[in-house]
Amino acid sequence: MGLIERNLLVQAESAAVWAVLVDVRALPKVSPHTVEVRHTPDQLTHEGERFTQVVVAAGKRFESEWEVVGFEPGRSLAIEGSVGFGVRYCLTQTVEPAGPGSSTLSVRIRYKLPFGPLGRVASRLGVERLAGTEAEQVLLNIAALAEGPAAAPRPGRRRHAGLTQRPAGLSGRPPAGASPPRSGPRRRRPGR
Repeated sequence: MGLIERNLLVQAESAAVWAVLVDVRALPKVSPHTVEVRHTPDQLTHEGERFTQVVVAAGKRFESEWEVVGFEPGRSLAIEGSVGFGVRYCLTQTVEPAGPGSSTLSVRIRYKLPFGPLGRVASRLGVERLAGTEAEQVLLNIAALAEGPAAAPRPGRRRHAGLTQRPAGLSGRPPAGASPPRSGPRRRRPGR
């Protein structure tokens, strides 16, 4: 099972961020590949609620069925479903106060690629890379909606001072003794 984690410092109170998270009808505004949301309540309020997301990705249009599997009001929302190509996804979004007028928005995505030919196709299509890029864009657009009109979402909005990627691991911290990430291309030593 794969794991993608991203964090973002948002210049808005956690209540404003939470309001965007539970308004699933706003999903087309925050998710670049979402074109429509169907069969959804006005706001997500509890576990067991379901909705349908219509997505266009890798040149294909498909529907994903989602169910709320975790709900901690004002703090955490977890949904689970399929994102196409046989990929299963559990997405958990968490918001926490980070000081006056700001909050930390986190997303944790656990996914499972199918085995066999379908898994190889999903891998070749770059499903993992697309999911990471989509997670970053969703965080940026949620922040823009929560921060207000001056930071309205726009296609391709990529830069935000507070966006961080967390390495896979239980705590989100690099393993003890891990060396810092390398910059530039990796070079092989002669004889290896």
